[in-house]
Amino acid sequence: MALQLFDRVQVTATANTTVSFTLGTAVAGYQSFSVMTNGNTTYYGSSDGTNWEVGIGTYSSTGPTLTRTTILSSSNAGAAVTFTGTPNVWIDYPSSQSVYLNNNVVSVPTYVATQTVSGSSSTGAYSYGTLNGSDTGVMASFQTSIAGYGYVAIQNTSSNSAATTDFTLYNDTASLGRYFDIGINSTTYTGTGNFSLANASYIYSYGGDLSIGTYTSNAIHFIINNGATDALTISTAGNVTTPNVLTGAEVVASNGLILNNKTVSNSYTIPTGYNAIAVGPVTVASGAAVTIPSGSRWVVL
Repeated sequence: MALQLFDRVQVTATANTTVSFTLGTAVAGYQSFSVMTNGNTTYYGSSDGTNWEVGIGTYSSTGPTLTRTTILSSSNAGAAVTFTGTPNVWIDYPSSQSVYLNNNVVSVPTYVATQTVSGSSSTGAYSYGTLNGSDTGVMASFQTSIAGYGYVAIQNTSSNSAATTDFTLYNDTASLGRYFDIGINSTTYTGTGNFSLANASYIYSYGGDLSIGTYTSNAIHFIINNGATDALTISTAGNVTTPNVLTGAEVVASNGLILNNKTVSNSYTIPTGYNAIAVGPVTVASGAAVTIPSGSRWVVL
């Protein structure tokens, strides 16, 4: 079943209650519905001079008839009309289904792309510009060349305490049961847990592990406040380094070694309630100092 449109189609008809029209002869200067293919659908308009109806009809060459499949609008508050007399029926282009250009913007109620994406292509079924390479499975593609940043913007302007803006990826699990989500909370968002902080941006996996890494020999950098020095770095060898304090419930050296530098280069104050340990000899650099609060100890082995 396909949707068909033709120019200047209008006939007289007989309304079969609110179910269908039996189509009569063409109005002078118009053609009949016989230009349609049996079983296909079209947009229709109908009127008896007082009442009117616009909808989607299914054409049958037997009769011929046009079944009033979907009512889009009518003089009967959007419901099917009981016509009197002999209404005229024509192929229409309903405003609710139309595609039109408004100030160089194409407006359409719903757009469904049907392009096959299994082959290699430099544009997706939805596309802006042309990629500088091709690949298979490209559903959507966006390309530009500007002396600045190009980006795809998604915004939820609601300030509701439950409002978020999200980009979500699903796998084949039924009912969209597993997904990966990138999002941001509204300015007033409330909820439970750190994912629910107002203004917080988040990345999470639901229903599966979250893998973060690089596919090539490149490091991973964690940066705070656009600092020139990483807050934490995972090197290409998988080593984790930080110039800052690393806090945890316990530190486990699975290979049996814990390393410390032989020189204390920067001043440091041991927090109250904590002790420190180092393997000597250890030198405190000129201008640096280690402050030990009352009741705490720094043990150099």
